[in-house]
Amino acid sequence: MFDVDQFKKALQTQWVGHEIRYFEKLESTNSHLKTISSDEISHGMICLADDQTKGRGQYERNWESMPGQNLTFTMVFKPGRAERLHVLTLACAYATAILIEKKTSLKAQIKWPNDLIVNRRKIAGLLTETVFSGNRLDRVLVGIGFNINQESFGKALDHKATSLKIEDGSTFEREKLLAEYLNFIEYCYTRWHQNDTELLRSINQKLIGYGEWITLSVNGQSSTDRYKLLGINEKGQLTVINQEAGVETFSYEQIRLIID
Repeated sequence: MFDVDQFKKALQTQWVGHEIRYFEKLESTNSHLKTISSDEISHGMICLADDQTKGRGQYERNWESMPGQNLTFTMVFKPGRAERLHVLTLACAYATAILIEKKTSLKAQIKWPNDLIVNRRKIAGLLTETVFSGNRLDRVLVGIGFNINQESFGKALDHKATSLKIEDGSTFEREKLLAEYLNFIEYCYTRWHQNDTELLRSINQKLIGYGEWITLSVNGQSSTDRYKLLGINEKGQLTVINQEAGVETFSYEQIRLIID
């Protein structure tokens, strides 16, 4: 069971994670935080479940996680504007990569649009959702499933998913790991909020396929053309150079990368 007191003792952030809602079992931390009234939500709040029974990934895919072994939680941000939110998702993905590489000798990469890959297998995934009050953005929810101490996965995921324990061989204290992770989240959120262009460069350097010639699937249709991946721009759009040397941009909903 996750020890909230131990987590709070280890936490050194200025604002992220100071308010935590913990559940032994919950269908979805994102879904739970959607139901809470605005006056109960604070900037930097997190909701964590030891057993998330209906965790969701991109495209409503299920997220498989063994109870008590991983980190499945959602962070609440209240940026006040609905702009560049996919950059925020990628900033949180970048924070995940920083943590992995600091705590282990592993190399972590971001797979567009929102997965973390280690040794060609998925170790974490993010899902960002928004809640509006009329036309006003009320909250941004960044949900994360991060495989920590799980040692095996079902047959469907056996060669697709991994964990820190599988890759590094160590068992990690989830409470201390989450506290340290939120330091990186706070740092990356601040850089995002300040429109720091260096953050974009850092994210791009972690993107699988960055600087390489790739093929694309656009709106579900695979293309035979080749494109050079330039990374994301300040709006969070993926930017590529086509074979005629023209620059094209795509939103994350439109495009999938096909890496050789």
